[in-house]
Amino acid sequence: MDAIMQDELYLFVKQYVEPELLILIPVLLFFGWMMKRTPNIPNWVIPYVNTAIAIAGGVVLAATIVDGIIQGILVSAMTTLSHNLYSQWRKKNIE
Repeated sequence: MDAIMQDELYLFVKQYVEPELLILIPVLLFFGWMMKRTPNIPNWVIPYVNTAIAIAGGVVLAATIVDGIIQGILVSAMTTLSHNLYSQWRKKNIE
């Protein structure tokens, strides 16, 4: 089952997200980590700021502006998904 899920995830990423934009995922995770540690930034703001950063990066790195906006939203969603999967895995293994 894990191999199927990994293959499906790989195909999704390969089909919809441009490879040069994948570098934004660790960058966004780092920015999210920094914002999480900042006392005056509420947690609900972090996904919005990450989406704005991802769209800006997508516009800079993609071929067209529209494609950059779509790619930025997809990369931001992948970052949020990655963070949530890690958080749930960590929570399950700590308990």
